[in-house]
Amino acid sequence: MKKVFVILLAAAMLLSMMSFASADEPALSGKLTIWAWGADAEAEQRDAIIQAFIKAHPELEVEYSIIPTADSVWDQKAAAALTSGSAPDVIQMSPDYFGMNTKYYMDLRPFVERDGVDLDEVLVPGMIEGYYDTDGKLEGFPMHANIFCMAINKDMFDEAGVAYPEEGWTLDDMMDWGKAFIGGEGANKTYALAKHWVMNAAMPYAGGGTPYADDLSECYMNSPEIQKSLELYQKLILEGYMPNDAESQAIPSAILFQSGLCAMYPLGGFESASFLADCEENGINVGLVPMPMGVGENAKEINVIYATGWAITTTAKNPDAAWAFLKENAYANEEMGKATATCGMPAGKEVAENFYAKIEYPGFGTYFNDYMVEHLAKSHINPWGGTLASTGDIWANMVQAVTMDGMSPEEAMAKYSQQCMDEFSSYGFATAMKAN
Repeated sequence: MKKVFVILLAAAMLLSMMSFASADEPALSGKLTIWAWGADAEAEQRDAIIQAFIKAHPELEVEYSIIPTADSVWDQKAAAALTSGSAPDVIQMSPDYFGMNTKYYMDLRPFVERDGVDLDEVLVPGMIEGYYDTDGKLEGFPMHANIFCMAINKDMFDEAGVAYPEEGWTLDDMMDWGKAFIGGEGANKTYALAKHWVMNAAMPYAGGGTPYADDLSECYMNSPEIQKSLELYQKLILEGYMPNDAESQAIPSAILFQSGLCAMYPLGGFESASFLADCEENGINVGLVPMPMGVGENAKEINVIYATGWAITTTAKNPDAAWAFLKENAYANEEMGKATATCGMPAGKEVAENFYAKIEYPGFGTYFNDYMVEHLAKSHINPWGGTLASTGDIWANMVQAVTMDGMSPEEAMAKYSQQCMDEFSSYGFATAMKAN
């Protein structure tokens, strides 16, 4: 009788535990719809992520689409679905949208609170940045992120007698030793630094400032630090450290580096494997070093985050399954995390530190990915994404004015900074914050 009682007691305890767990995390069932963007390696990554989730949840019917971004196919299809109320349960998004589609996204804070998740414990430091709206709403959840390190042509450095840059080097430093790499004419002209497309996003931070407040409450595009950034940008171009726009169009930045005509190249995580393989094929002796610091007393690393994540739409028919997908991709499903690592740094700290950061590149060991994990929190979300792209267009006009049109930084600031301020104000971020 005692043995029977013990068995019955154990069964009762198990049932109690099961009902408690189901109260916290509802049992999943039904259909889950997912939309992602991507082509080539990105599409393969998204498919692998979703397949890993399907494998873990045979109780769900998962229907998904991976839509290309070329020719605005994704933009048009996603916008039409969101506005018509026919969007999927889960839709891909980016933290640099800056609230662009937030009215169509569910607030994820109740899910986080229900599950008792400490985001600082489970996510790579800096990974959740940008997913909070100005009113505190958690509008999305991270999939992966990519930042930059600096690739250098070690042979060019050795031949010039220049020491490899170390942690803490600045653009001011490069204005000194970078002169050693400037020379030649026409197709044989050499440079210190490639004009990668990321420069327009990174250079606002070069003067030691920031284009706007972290909470988007205020724009600083009329600040002395932004003028200093323009001065640095102008010097880089006019004194030949970096190609101008016309020269960059003649020889793309990656080809310039891989042809041995440029000493440094800002290398993004999304292009690292193919870029380094191409360098090896072209006989370029590559080294990897940190990105530079800006100048001034508030100088920070000049590094930019390009990230992507997922949102649950307000029209989602299966929000619990949708949250399970977001959570597992971010940190709670190792197979999904490892699939994510093929195109960027996974959001989950465990997989990022113990898998992604240990991936070796031939000849470089684990430097690149380890650097990505360590420096994410020191980097800035792409400042001109989504809603803010129109202010970024005005910044691009300022840059062209001082690098191509002969205007001084002071004149460019006088002409364009107020335009930036007015455009930023038109988004209504400050008004939204006051209302909340």
